[in-house]
Amino acid sequence: MIEFIIDENSILNPTLLWGEFEWREPVTTLTDQLTALVCLFAYLQFTFYKGEKSNSFSYYRYFFLFFFVGMTSAAWLGHGLQAYLSFGWKTIGWILSSIGFLLVELGTLKDAEQLLSEKSKKGLKLFVLLQFITFVTLMIATQNFIFPQLNSTVSLVLFTLPLQLFIYIKTRTKAHLYIVFTILYAALPGFVYNNKISIHHWLNYHDISHLLMALYMFFFYLSTSKIAFKTNKEK
Repeated sequence: MIEFIIDENSILNPTLLWGEFEWREPVTTLTDQLTALVCLFAYLQFTFYKGEKSNSFSYYRYFFLFFFVGMTSAAWLGHGLQAYLSFGWKTIGWILSSIGFLLVELGTLKDAEQLLSEKSKKGLKLFVLLQFITFVTLMIATQNFIFPQLNSTVSLVLFTLPLQLFIYIKTRTKAHLYIVFTILYAALPGFVYNNKISIHHWLNYHDISHLLMALYMFFFYLSTSKIAFKTNKEK
């Protein structure tokens, strides 16, 4: 027998009870998993690509793999199975996603390597490694979601976006401009989440931001593939 437990004081999805099995936030779980499946699709597209590849190909490819595993972890360890797990399990998804952001930063740095001095490349690489270590340490120590949020902001807005824009200005390769626009779009799911914009218990700010994130990941696949797949690269 299936039944739902609704907390009228919370905007979270009702809990689904199926016999003795308790599934927390079912729509939130599934929308998180949808984002993960978009990442899996992108990873497989990269994996099966047989044409000429850019130097940053592997960074973008494994970004999608880590995000697939990270978002799947977030879906079930962070939401669906929370009746059986402590809050600390959420950090697994946060750390895997942080590895994904690190790969994007390193991939962007690889794209820019011909445009930067050796000193600049070493300095920027040191920055991203220290950033990753610092934020992952804070995630583990505090178990506070603010740190994965800050890490993604630093990775995308403060590092990847300006460096991709720099590459576009120097090379006029449109693919890098597409990434800039994709990152700007990423502010939308963040805005929805931070402002808790919800429609209903069954479509709350978690669910809406996840749906927007799934679309973001598809846009990110389209833009990174134009860089990584050199055979079809658009100038």
